[in-house]
Amino acid sequence: MDEVAPGRFVVQAPQLRGLLKGEGTFQGRLFTLTSWRREGLIARMRQRGFRVRTLEDALAELPAPPPPPRPGPAAWRPLAAHERFSRFDTETFTWVPLEVKARDGVPGVLLRAGWVLRRRKGRGGPSSYYLAVSAGEGVGLHGLSETDALLAGYAAALAVDDRPLVVEQRGDRLLLPDVELPPPHRALLERIAADGPDGPTVDPHGWPLARALFERLGVGLVIR
Repeated sequence: MDEVAPGRFVVQAPQLRGLLKGEGTFQGRLFTLTSWRREGLIARMRQRGFRVRTLEDALAELPAPPPPPRPGPAAWRPLAAHERFSRFDTETFTWVPLEVKARDGVPGVLLRAGWVLRRRKGRGGPSSYYLAVSAGEGVGLHGLSETDALLAGYAAALAVDDRPLVVEQRGDRLLLPDVELPPPHRALLERIAADGPDGPTVDPHGWPLARALFERLGVGLVIR
């Protein structure tokens, strides 16, 4: 039985229907838990040998940020044709394009060791991710996965400022910060939150899960 949204489970084993009777409602294989006995119910199913995977289980498996990257010197780098660089901004937790500056008629960007970077070949092209590192008198690029790049970006941000991000009350829902998240965190948040015109929102049931997800990244949330 897998929890796909707060209180909603996909039930794979037909034998579970007897245990779940009176605890919620079924729609096909989708079970919505309405009972207050959530923890005891899950414990009983596990004791009987059934595999139950909750959102809390998925949260516990999310990777945490590494030690922050070491800052270092800056160096100018010429750009190849259609090459574009963005830096993970440690204040907004988003990708910010680097300003292109020409030297002797050659376009390039200023890179600083310790920056987390995204590179694209052309507008809307595939992305690759890097950590800028000191390389002699210049700056080199150490390739990273998107997940590792964003985790390094969060580590760098928290080393500078660990203030919590603001969550806004919108009626009976909470508007979460619309920031870049590593792919596994992003995928899990999509199961917890709903998309809104201004960003992801959660109801009171999803709020503790969303807060725990950001805490896995070392980021606190505070409601305004």
